[in-house]
Amino acid sequence: MRIRFTETALAEIEEVLSYISERNPNAATEIADAIRRTVAWINARPQASPVVHSPDVRAKRVGRFQYRVYYELRGDDLIIRNVRSTRRQPPWEPS
Repeated sequence: MRIRFTETALAEIEEVLSYISERNPNAATEIADAIRRTVAWINARPQASPVVHSPDVRAKRVGRFQYRVYYELRGDDLIIRNVRSTRRQPPWEPS
């Protein structure tokens, strides 16, 4: 399966890591690693996470952190739509 990130997801990851690295560089590294592990887990088990919106959008929590990876499956593509804090509104608008 091919993994693709939307521009929105990449910007959200950059925003999270930039904000955290200013305050705690070690935590930013841990979160970046946790996001990578979460995407790899999703790639290995794409149907395992619950559908959270419409018939296509699924979400997986990023380890022990307050973030979720929102994604869709389209054919052979795994599309990472958003990586957001659990404190933000869900990303229901199409990317």
